[in-house]
Amino acid sequence: MSQTAVLSRPVAVARIPATGLDMEIIAGEDERAALAAAYDLRDVKTVSASFTLRVGEKGAVAVSGRVVAEIVQTCIVSLAPVDQRIDEPLLALFVAPDSPDAPKPPKPGAEVVIHADQPEPPQILTGPAIDVGALAEEYFVLAIDPYPRAPGAILLADAARPRDHGGDSPFAALAGLANRQPPKG
Repeated sequence: MSQTAVLSRPVAVARIPATGLDMEIIAGEDERAALAAAYDLRDVKTVSASFTLRVGEKGAVAVSGRVVAEIVQTCIVSLAPVDQRIDEPLLALFVAPDSPDAPKPPKPGAEVVIHADQPEPPQILTGPAIDVGALAEEYFVLAIDPYPRAPGAILLADAARPRDHGGDSPFAALAGLANRQPPKG
């Protein structure tokens, strides 16, 4: 997770009760403006996240919740504003570096295979706290449509094909002059 997260909200693992901890983040006006600037969005109208943190076996911390947001992007075709609603489930597991469940770093040059239908591997706890705000921001960013389109915005097929200008182009006129035969005299 990023150390410079806009929504940074560290939670000390030692302070999570045995019964679990429920919490909510609601981004303020300055945070929403910073998110819009950081991720090239026209506007971030709302961002909220709700979490449940539970400490499990061997000190593992399970974080589950949901990130909900209303954003405005720019259409890639017409440049018109495009509203998007984000509603993403969030699920992460944090383990100690010495835990048997900790992912092993891949060998240099090894192929890394990621299966979309399998749960995400655990993340390593790098300190005494988990930044649930940074985690929410990661899920927020991953849910942003990379190619937003306004309703009805289409690319015309002709725009992708080279145009035959015929006699309209000054270069076509020059080509015609070059191909003329000199008068016979």
